[in-house]
Amino acid sequence: MERMVEIVADSNYERIQHFISSSPWDARAVMDKVAINTSKAFRNFKRVGLVIDESAHGKKGEKSVGVARQYNGNKGKVDNCQVGVYAALCSGEHYSLVGSRLYLPKEWTDAPARCRDAGIPEENIVFRTKQELALDMVVSLRKQGVRFDFVDGDGLYGNDSKLADALDLMGEIFVFEVHSNQKIYLEEPDISIPPFMGKRGRKPSLSKSKQKTIEVRQYVANVALSCWKEFTIRDTTKGFLKCMALVRKVWIWDGVSAKAKERLLVVRKTRTPNGVEIKYALTNAKETEYSWLELVQMQSQRYFIERAFQESKQELGMSEYQIRGWLAWHHHTAMVMMALEFVFREKLLCKEVSPLLSTRDIRELLIIKLATKKKTIADVLGQIFKRHRKRKDASDNFHQNNLLI
Repeated sequence: MERMVEIVADSNYERIQHFISSSPWDARAVMDKVAINTSKAFRNFKRVGLVIDESAHGKKGEKSVGVARQYNGNKGKVDNCQVGVYAALCSGEHYSLVGSRLYLPKEWTDAPARCRDAGIPEENIVFRTKQELALDMVVSLRKQGVRFDFVDGDGLYGNDSKLADALDLMGEIFVFEVHSNQKIYLEEPDISIPPFMGKRGRKPSLSKSKQKTIEVRQYVANVALSCWKEFTIRDTTKGFLKCMALVRKVWIWDGVSAKAKERLLVVRKTRTPNGVEIKYALTNAKETEYSWLELVQMQSQRYFIERAFQESKQELGMSEYQIRGWLAWHHHTAMVMMALEFVFREKLLCKEVSPLLSTRDIRELLIIKLATKKKTIADVLGQIFKRHRKRKDASDNFHQNNLLI
C-alpha cells in the first residue's frame, strides 16, 4: 500500500488501509457480481468450462490468516504460505476468475481462538478440504445463475470420488485429470458379497469384484498406435498445439458402492521439449454426445486458469499484499478478481482491432492515463526519507514494548 500511495495520484495510505483491512463492505457480494458479469460476457460462446484449481501465496510468520507449512505449487515444495481454491470461467483463449475460497489447514480450525484473532467468522471455523471448497463454489455459482457447460480440474480433484459423485448427482458434466496409477476396469465388474464358505471365521460383509483392475498407465502403454487419433487443440503464439488422443469406456469402483460407475477415459499425448507428456482424465460425459476432439479440448482447458493465476500475480498484485485478517484477504482477492474481469472484458472489446492485447498492455495504459504522479527529485527523496522514518518508528516501538515487558 505504501508503494501504491507513492505513485497513484490522489491516494492516501490510511484510507487504503482502512478500505482493505477493516471497512465493512461485502467481499462475497463483489465476487458474486464479478461472476455474474463474467458469465454474461461469455453468453455468446459455444462451450464454457468452470475450471477449479488452487494457488499458493508465500507468507512468513504465524499471524496471517490460514498461513501454514503446506505445498506451494509455485515453488514446487512445502513452504510457509496461504492457499486459495479458485474457480475460473474459460472458453477458448478467454478466461477470468469467478470464485475463491481461502483454505484453512487443520492447525487453524483446531485452534478456534487463533481463528477468532484473525477475524474468521464462527461458521467458517470448521475444516473443509479443497475438494469441499470446490464443490461449494460450484453450488454457489449455479445458484447465482452463472452458466458453464462442464467442470474441469487436475488430479487433486479428479482423485476425489466424493467430488465427482456429488457433481454427477447434480447433473454436472465433469472432466477431471487423474494420476497415472488410477485403477480402472475394462468391463463392468460383477460386485457382490462373497458367500460364506465354511463354519469357522466371520461371515463376509464387504463387497468384492470378480474382475481385476489395471492402472491407466499400464493400460495405455499396451494400446496399439492405430487406436490413437491426432488432433489440433488450439492455435498458440508458438504454432498449433497438437496431440495424440485416446478415448475409451471404462468403469471405476470406490470399493463401497453397490455398483461401479461408467466413465470415459480421455488420454492426451503431447510432445514437449523434454519428451512426451501424457495426461489422463475421467469424465462422466457420453461419447455419443461429445466428439473426441471436444473431450480433449475440454480436458486441456485447465491450462487457462494457470494463465489467470500468472497474469493476476504478475500484473494485478494477487500475491502482493501486507495484510493478515480474514476480511482483508477476501477484500484484496475480490479487488483482484474485479480487476481481472475488467481486463477480460477489455480484451473482448478490442479483439477485432487488437487480438494480441495483453494484461500488461492494459495495465501500462491505465498507469499512464490515470495513476502516475508527476515526480521531481525532491519528491523521490521525500518518499525515501518518509519510508526510513516509518521503519525507524516501527523499530523504536518494538524495542520500547519489549523493554516494558
